[in-house]
Amino acid sequence: MELQGDDGPVQPGPAKRRAILAALALEVNRPVTLDRLVGLLWAGQAPASAVANIRNHVAALRGTLGDRIVSRPSAYQLNLEPHELDVAQFRRLAAQGRDALARGEPAGAEPDLAAALRLWRGPAGLGLSGGAELDVLIAGLETDRLRVVEDLADVRLTLGYTDELVPALRDHLTAHPLRERAWAQLMLAHYRSSDLGAALAAYRQAQAALQSQLGVEPGSALTGLHVAMLDRAPQLDLLVRPPAGRSQAGGLEVPRELPPDPALFTGRAGELAAVLAAARPAPGRRAPAVVVVHGPPGSGKTALVTRAGHRLAHAFPDGQVFTEAGPDVSAADLMARVLRAFGVPAAEVPEHVDERIGRYRSLLAARRVLIVVHGAACAGQVRPLVPGSAGSALLVTSRCPLPMPEGVPHVELRVRHH
Repeated sequence: MELQGDDGPVQPGPAKRRAILAALALEVNRPVTLDRLVGLLWAGQAPASAVANIRNHVAALRGTLGDRIVSRPSAYQLNLEPHELDVAQFRRLAAQGRDALARGEPAGAEPDLAAALRLWRGPAGLGLSGGAELDVLIAGLETDRLRVVEDLADVRLTLGYTDELVPALRDHLTAHPLRERAWAQLMLAHYRSSDLGAALAAYRQAQAALQSQLGVEPGSALTGLHVAMLDRAPQLDLLVRPPAGRSQAGGLEVPRELPPDPALFTGRAGELAAVLAAARPAPGRRAPAVVVVHGPPGSGKTALVTRAGHRLAHAFPDGQVFTEAGPDVSAADLMARVLRAFGVPAAEVPEHVDERIGRYRSLLAARRVLIVVHGAACAGQVRPLVPGSAGSALLVTSRCPLPMPEGVPHVELRVRHH
């Protein structure tokens, strides 16, 4: 969290004040309610003084930001121009690069994707103090960065920069060993550098990482690439535009978007068991698994579904997507987010809602995927996201019970008092 003024860096203040500014910036130009800020900034039960603390910190921030922070009914809003927020610039450049890549213009995509990554000067949220919900937003930023790193690798593979890619991809995979798309890119970079042995060794390393950390085998895209390399398939040598919605490494991406497994998670054994039992695939099950976890801010919903997601990951080897809802997010927005997580270019996400639903269900139909929707405001946001087949599952968090189809279990959490 950095704040730059006309005369250079400005110190926003103590850690909690920086976290408030970060939370408002991540919801830029939209009102953020006091309840939402409390949930973002405190893990577990917030202190009785939480709202007063927020008001005091916002008053101090106004001394620096002036009328960029405005009051709304029981809410605050940070108003910024696109060039004033590096997150907005990052997303704009990334979208431009992806659109160029989708049009088959890798040389045009490279400058924008590289410029987007140059805006990063360290881990997202470094030094911020926040609650589990703010951590989720920050983890989403990191997921966006990883996708752009791999988009740029696709571009450079297409342009033939194979030798230069190997060390960069090695560093990327050392930090993120579950990124199957990046493993495929590393295999292709070795293969196109005429080093089949290194390419096959990279596959074995990917296989070992996925087995040791998730207990799963590589997905079909990675195994298919491995077989093609063993067969020395001629198409691996062709530098051509990939099919729509697919990476150069072959196949749709396999997203692994769950936030880090909570280090401290106690006292929720019964609720965790209920979520796992309802979401875990079962022999003979014909309907998709859907579970709603509801409770007030500070009750531990985020930690519970994150822990459950990590326990269920091996049962959903084709990907785990973690997405934020909220009052201003539609079901169509959430479906577009899931499609992009699987590598569908933004330009190829259908505009018409019915077509988007069809694309979403088609994508999930032959896969075993875990979708987590955090912070649903109403049932209408998540009902269309119910998978069409029994192989996938949907976990939803909300502050209150949701009128879902008959038989959908609800797990209630209450704030624990210490």
